[in-house]
Amino acid sequence: MTAADALDRTLLLMRDHVQDSVSDTELLDALTGVEVALVADRPNVSVQEAQHALIAAATLCARSGACCYLEAPNVPLQGVHAPLYGERLCEGLADLGADLIPDVRFRDGVPAHEIDVALVMGDSPWRGRARHVIRLSGGAWVGCISSAGERWNATGLPFGALAAAGLAAGESFKTAMRRLRASAADPAGFEQYFAPVASAQVELAPAGAPRPTLRLDRFDVVSGGAICHAALYALARVPGLSASVRVIEPKTSDSPDLNRYSLLRRSRLGVRKVDDLASQPLGGLQITGIPLKYDDSTREVIDPLAPFVLVGVDDIPSRWIVQRARPAWLGVGATSHYSAMASFHSSGLACAICLHPRADDDPRPIPTVAFVSHWAGLWLASLLVRCAAGQAPPRNQQQAYLTMLRPDSAGALWQSGVAARVGCPMHCPL
Repeated sequence: MTAADALDRTLLLMRDHVQDSVSDTELLDALTGVEVALVADRPNVSVQEAQHALIAAATLCARSGACCYLEAPNVPLQGVHAPLYGERLCEGLADLGADLIPDVRFRDGVPAHEIDVALVMGDSPWRGRARHVIRLSGGAWVGCISSAGERWNATGLPFGALAAAGLAAGESFKTAMRRLRASAADPAGFEQYFAPVASAQVELAPAGAPRPTLRLDRFDVVSGGAICHAALYALARVPGLSASVRVIEPKTSDSPDLNRYSLLRRSRLGVRKVDDLASQPLGGLQITGIPLKYDDSTREVIDPLAPFVLVGVDDIPSRWIVQRARPAWLGVGATSHYSAMASFHSSGLACAICLHPRADDDPRPIPTVAFVSHWAGLWLASLLVRCAAGQAPPRNQQQAYLTMLRPDSAGALWQSGVAARVGCPMHCPL
């Protein structure tokens, strides 16, 4: 396989904003020409949450083709860090980098020349040269990027760290897009979309929300795709979370999955997705693979579903079938181009059929990029944790729609309720 094979879905996405005359080679060169430094000192990266932020940011950038330089001490890893192997930070990242996008590696040390982006953990010192310096900070539920970072502290939750990583990875991708500004289809819109962000933050729960006391024995995951990978990636990093998890998915992974599936390594391509997930050390999550598509012909074998179910399939009728099985709680994640969506559905709330009443018959692959799938899965995981702990968001925040190209804008995160539809087969209360 080639880098172009692995980055196929992202090359499709890039075409949304460039002229038709731009070749795939030019798009690929824009992605792989980006140079990113991941920087941390020992006080910051000795904190588990900072490790989550650095590793997620590094792998999201690398999965989009960026050349990544590591400037961090090789400290022992804390907590769950799949798909890394080994016990130390830099060694694990170097090993993973050699098993991701072909010809993309993690390199030791920052070069003397000016690079594109420096992603600096908290208040770690930065002495190199970069066109854009971004500092990552975060709390239990909030992730931040800015020009001034704060020292990382232990919070007991990975969500803020993974949010900061998602923000940083979006800025790296925009750097690649700006290399194509001369070929923009709409120059004014291009500049608006892909201009760098000075500072931004995302809250996955209200400020001051307590660490949840989890009551979650088992849940099901319908799909072994990018969104569910991202959700499991986040959930595995929640200390104390223990659950039996069935992943229901019939397919094997292939080349275009590599840049979006956060737990996938190149050496595992061609393996059944459920077998790969079941083989990974995901902390307290014990994965059982069900290599079937969840539909009317297999429900008799698979049902009953667990009380909590996550769905990350592109196919809308498949979401309807899961909703008709009436799980006590259903979380749905989806992506479209640069946007991510997550919603939850339980008794007294409008169902997933109300939210997605029409099927999309377009059979073409959906254009997307690593950081967008990351956001959908991360938000979905946060909803599961909050709802399982009895801290569900209010009904006017039943769905979230995120477009993180401009996380500093008012429309980057839109939350709302879901209106029940007349004639809904689930008889949702109007």
